[in-house]
Amino acid sequence: MLRWGSASDAGQLRAQNEDHAHAGEGLFVVADGMGGHLAGEVASEMAVKKLDERLPITAESSLDDLVEAIAQANEEIYSDSIDDPDRAGMGTTVTAVAVVRDLHDGEAFGVANVGDSRSYVLRHGRLRQLTIDHSFVQELVAEGAITRDEARFHPRRNIVTRALGIEPYVRVDSWTMPIIRGDRLVLCSDGLVDEITDDAISEILHAHPDDPQSAAQALVDAANDAGGRDNITVVVVDVLEGDDPPDPTEEFDVVPMWDDDDLDTTGETQIVADPLDDEANSDDDSDEPAGDDLEITTGVAALYDGDRDVTPAPGAKVPIVDGSDDGRSAGGTDRPPKKRRGVRLVRFVLAIGVAAVLILGSAIFAAWARSGYFVAFDDDGQVVIYQGRQGGVLWFDPTEEAVGQFGRDELDDESIELVEERPEFSSQASAELFVAERLRPAADDPDERDDVETPTDDTRPRDETDDAGA
Repeated sequence: MLRWGSASDAGQLRAQNEDHAHAGEGLFVVADGMGGHLAGEVASEMAVKKLDERLPITAESSLDDLVEAIAQANEEIYSDSIDDPDRAGMGTTVTAVAVVRDLHDGEAFGVANVGDSRSYVLRHGRLRQLTIDHSFVQELVAEGAITRDEARFHPRRNIVTRALGIEPYVRVDSWTMPIIRGDRLVLCSDGLVDEITDDAISEILHAHPDDPQSAAQALVDAANDAGGRDNITVVVVDVLEGDDPPDPTEEFDVVPMWDDDDLDTTGETQIVADPLDDEANSDDDSDEPAGDDLEITTGVAALYDGDRDVTPAPGAKVPIVDGSDDGRSAGGTDRPPKKRRGVRLVRFVLAIGVAAVLILGSAIFAAWARSGYFVAFDDDGQVVIYQGRQGGVLWFDPTEEAVGQFGRDELDDESIELVEERPEFSSQASAELFVAERLRPAADDPDERDDVETPTDDTRPRDETDDAGA
């Protein structure tokens, strides 16, 4: 049995609320639209409606159903943005929690996330973030360039690296977790977390222990009191009936392993650990469990064929030496069988050693050839962020990681010279920051040039009302 409440507000600076939320039996969603008036609002509404349509209140719903619903919402939003010029560039984040069927035909929470809206869980008095932000500032935090508190006020905090409607396909972080009696879930847009800290959120939740509706409203009010620079939406869900809570010393630590972009993103990688089922634990082959009660799906391709198998990385073949020779010694007699077996063993071990050295050397060389990023124009004159060495190394050619919004003909002379120098960077985040902050479109009015945002296609900034115009 669940009890819930929700609240939403446009904030202190925005005239339009582009957030949408759904709070109902078995499905809870927050979507934060982007793309300007009548675009971001449409995108977030489409996402929420699609999830509501595809996830009926039934015990047969699965985590796959949740991910597929998000994939279909992405397709529809992307298609509309292409067909309607007034909606070009619209998109939305989505964070969702649904009651789904788990691997043992019981009920669990299915959690899915795209973008920088968040889901939290409050258990044993401690608030922890379940989802990982897909945002530019989160990459800077992960690299140690800025702190979490600095991210809340960073000028590029509105740039998301993943959202619905930006590309034909979208990767969805998704996993399941058990329904634990006494848990309190919080779903919110970034309008909340950009204004108040996690500690402040926790204090407000503790101040309203039995009323999720008043807790949600109090969180929105606190964000408005702190500045309300963006739309604010909050959903609070209390678990009244569920599995017994684990001992506080045995509860899981939320480790966001599913945010690693280096992992295979063509399928699902499951890490299962359920302390409530000893038999399931005994069959679990996971080397690195993410926690005592998380089943995590890593880097899901939102549109997939339904197979859950992970394709292993191709490995080099190890040459096998058969050890055959003429079997003759200097004296012309047959070599004793025992000595022959020893020679074969030595040759086999040497072959394995040589193969291991070759494989290791190839791996190191490949890593070096793929290291680094640089910005350049492609053959069509578009600004592109590449990964790898300029000019390529052997068969390792640079790969296109992100495409900028402007082409050569749209940039001013200084920006063109900067790109023609092909500047190099240690990370994609640094390259994206260069494109966003250093490149400017050609414009007759200098003041107009200062106000123009120049994001990449992969890291589009949300439409943010200028403080002076608020």
